[in-house]
Amino acid sequence: MIDAVQSHIYDALARTTEHSILTDEQQDRLLAQASIESCDLLSAWLDGPDWHELRPSVKGTLADIIPDWERMRPFLDPLRDTLIRFSQRQTVVAIGDPDEYIDRIIKDAESTARRYRRLDPQQLFETATKGLGALRTTICGLAGELTSDLEARAGDLQTQANDAETKRKRKDRRKKVLSVLGTIATVLLSVSLAMAGANPHDVRQNIPDWGHDAVNVLVVHHVAASAQPGVRIAPPRLGPQVR
Repeated sequence: MIDAVQSHIYDALARTTEHSILTDEQQDRLLAQASIESCDLLSAWLDGPDWHELRPSVKGTLADIIPDWERMRPFLDPLRDTLIRFSQRQTVVAIGDPDEYIDRIIKDAESTARRYRRLDPQQLFETATKGLGALRTTICGLAGELTSDLEARAGDLQTQANDAETKRKRKDRRKKVLSVLGTIATVLLSVSLAMAGANPHDVRQNIPDWGHDAVNVLVVHHVAASAQPGVRIAPPRLGPQVR
């Protein structure tokens, strides 16, 4: 299911541009399909067991759980294999060298653990869940707007299609949808890595307990970072804080 949704997102990103040979309505239909499917997939992921199985049960801070991040590298072969398959399937989202991509994932999580010494896995999981939920709310809302507008456009071709203000709003919305779908494309890659990190079972049987915890923390951190690009992952704030 993830592969199919990713394919439709990449198709929409590639074919929905200001210089596209498609009409505005055709572009909006592509965006509507990708948005609806993204909404459904994020909902299924958030409400299903796969995501919640990644909720950590270990106690302590990230820094305590994973004192040496480099030691977890041998446990990440399933993630590397997923990245290789991903890069072979599409070219819209460039990931570069899989080993370098994993390096960045490790360094980003290590940096967060070092910056926020009191951040624990439960807080990290809640942050990731909140980010995914906000992304779902946004894309589901945009999917509804696109669907309603396409239905209205079909019944009022002369008035709405030629209304300058309506065209401007549609153009602005199209840019927003493209931006959100671009984020979701990265999130779905991180979700694929999360699923790879949790499977296959026979591989994880050979990983020590601390390794299981480390892989879960790593992929959850990557999901959190992907869902809120440009936002620094941090522990929840208690009360108002002055910058």
